[in-house]
Amino acid sequence: MITEFKGQNGKIMVFDDYLAISRDTYGGFMSQGGFSGERKFFYKDISSIEYRKPTLLANGYIKILVPGAHETNAKVGLFRSSSGSMRDQNTVVLRAFTSNVGIETDKIYNIIMEKLTRAKSSAPLNPILNTTTKMDELKKLGDLKIAGVLTEEEFQKEKEKLLNN
Repeated sequence: MITEFKGQNGKIMVFDDYLAISRDTYGGFMSQGGFSGERKFFYKDISSIEYRKPTLLANGYIKILVPGAHETNAKVGLFRSSSGSMRDQNTVVLRAFTSNVGIETDKIYNIIMEKLTRAKSSAPLNPILNTTTKMDELKKLGDLKIAGVLTEEEFQKEKEKLLNN
């Protein structure tokens, strides 16, 4: 193991070729309804990482996005996090009790992104695996709409273009 960080609802562990989320903590036990084991995410299988740095006033999070996973919006704020964020199997909620915590989570995030970038750049190009379907594109559009990047009008326009091609 390279490093780990214990969050409110479990801990994230960084290894050379994968990340793991363990709920083997009190907060993990409470948020997941019991010990749910360890989830491994190989860097080559990760689509993206969402990260929000924790501050003394607001929680942060690290969320691992993988194809086929049920997505929840991570909502963290002053002193608390949404129950959806706490129960999300791919999210570790981060709480900064000191200013050093934000620095530590930034370092962990940078290590993860370096490993992810290296895994993605060394992955063999397979045209069968790299093709996207219309459904994949629709999901991406939907995610952009949910994130507030696209308005309903823009979403409908892009969806129409995609479906008519």
